[in-house]
Amino acid sequence: MPPMLDTSVDIFLKLVRSAYMGMTDYTREHDFFKTATREYVAGLLQRNSTIKVLTMPDPRPLESLYVRANILTNLTAERGDSAEELEKFFDRDIRAFGQSRETVDGELMINKLQRFIVLGKPGAGKTTYLRYLTLMMLQPHSQIEQRRLPIFVTLREWADKKMPLMDFIVQQFDICGFEQARGFVDRMLAAGDCLVLFDGLDEVSQEADQRGIIQQIKDFCEKHDKNQFIISCRVAAYNRQFDKFHDVEMADFNPEQQEKFIQNWFHGEPEVAERCWKGLQESKQLGEMAAVPLLLTLLCIAYNRRKSFPANRAELYEEAIDALLRDWDATRDIRRDEVYKHLSMKYKKSMFARIAWGTFTENRYFIPERTLTNLIEEYIKNLPGFKPEELEPDSHAVLRAIEAQHGIFVERAKKVHSFAHLTFQEFFTAKHIADTARGGSLERLVNEHLYDDKWLEIFTLTAEMLDDADYLVELIHHKNRKLLEEVPELNELLRAVQEAILSKENRYSRLEREWGGLFIVLVLARDRALDLDLDRALALTFDLDRALDRVLDLDRTLALKLDRDRTIVLARDRALDLARDLDRDRLEAYSEANNLNQQNIDKISDYLKGNIWLAKCLNSGAYISQPVRERVLGEMFKPRNPTPDPSPK
Repeated sequence: MPPMLDTSVDIFLKLVRSAYMGMTDYTREHDFFKTATREYVAGLLQRNSTIKVLTMPDPRPLESLYVRANILTNLTAERGDSAEELEKFFDRDIRAFGQSRETVDGELMINKLQRFIVLGKPGAGKTTYLRYLTLMMLQPHSQIEQRRLPIFVTLREWADKKMPLMDFIVQQFDICGFEQARGFVDRMLAAGDCLVLFDGLDEVSQEADQRGIIQQIKDFCEKHDKNQFIISCRVAAYNRQFDKFHDVEMADFNPEQQEKFIQNWFHGEPEVAERCWKGLQESKQLGEMAAVPLLLTLLCIAYNRRKSFPANRAELYEEAIDALLRDWDATRDIRRDEVYKHLSMKYKKSMFARIAWGTFTENRYFIPERTLTNLIEEYIKNLPGFKPEELEPDSHAVLRAIEAQHGIFVERAKKVHSFAHLTFQEFFTAKHIADTARGGSLERLVNEHLYDDKWLEIFTLTAEMLDDADYLVELIHHKNRKLLEEVPELNELLRAVQEAILSKENRYSRLEREWGGLFIVLVLARDRALDLDLDRALALTFDLDRALDRVLDLDRTLALKLDRDRTIVLARDRALDLARDLDRDRLEAYSEANNLNQQNIDKISDYLKGNIWLAKCLNSGAYISQPVRERVLGEMFKPRNPTPDPSPK
């Protein structure tokens, strides 16, 4: 710190000296200027140079971890798109909710606007951005064009002290040893030599007289309008009180920023950083969470624990949601006004789960505000001990509080909302299914949604949330095996595959031979109908290599973890080698002798998909007993016996 401190002091010494020289009753020697300025700048550096978030064991230097933010000047909530228009755009960018928009470099924003309010979702990095701008104002090599003395006002801290704003600011200089601090601050403000950063407007409680706080800020800015002012606030908590400020919004991290953040986090461990980034890229769900700096931090913390992401992703998602619902404010000792205090954490999650399940089942990702508030009100009305007179305030206020305090929902366009991430909607949908399993939700899930691509994540998350996923796995397996009754040609094809495989030298393991059957069926399905509409199934292509790549893409590690103690790697070259060894002439002759019509081919596609989904569940962090696991694995690609397979019990 000392070299930067000396340089930073030199930047502002001229401004400080000039302010004091203009005070007619000031008589002290100029040596005082450097001492006081050094004390003040040292305080700014000490408070803003490090960052410690959530369960980080030690503070990190902010500049070494920070990734330069991007700013949106076209606010999300001001977009005039309807829910239907957003749905159309969403189809083209399903995991990212279509959020690809033009941004401005956050550091350069300070050169463009004299007054602006920085809005953002919880955990978007608003405070970190203001702290970074403070450091850059002290950094001689930054791109800031006009140097002003930073005055950082944590609004919650000021509000708690219940003192006039000017007194609070003067106090910061007084404790650093500035003589006649009020006169000095007046002179600095009159000259327009200050950058005043008001951080955390949303963190000011109702008890602290929010209206009075806001009015004092507005009056202060009007009186000292030559200076530069920045305010930060959560987007859903902002009520457009500052009409002379430009509204800008923190943009989500793009992939380049995510990778840079991970490299910074694992500084000195480039191989770990590369593996973490690769793991993030292999999961679209984790990737969309990583767009939020707070959640990316959580992902890095989780990865650092074991140098891998946990197998049970449901637990990781719940940890992320808990960070937004509880931990983020708790670690900073922030207590917000809750307009829905009667909702415990359990009831909040239950309400989100019910809303997610209802909207996801109806293929609704963007929800009109009236619909969402009705769902909230309907849930609250059915809580135990509910009294109509206690529904205060209304459900619109509850929605605003959820968005402002937790960021589970966000406003995508004017009066159109969604879950902050598709992953959150999927997580809560799966939670509702797991919570209501005794009411038949597992049977409905399998009967109504098996083979529907958008439900794959729901299946794996539900399996991970259940205390015992045996029954769900058996339901999937049983329904999938019934396809062998409906398409006898498929059953006979599998029988021929098995015979062909077993007729060869026994140089492959049993599991490799059984999985090899999958690839042979893929080849035959491709050969029988080159015009198959299998895009939603396995996206078969016209050559075997690419077909195998697409199948293996469903498990990016190219490995199927068949139990907790053993992993069999199904390498692409071995699968191809096995496929080439089979008696292709015999199998193709059998295929030609049977008329596999389009309907049967679709069922073959479903059969293949169902087995891959089963593998996903077996490969997840779900609890599945060893007997069920071994039986399902042993039967997945075997032909059906003449006697029907037993139904799950």
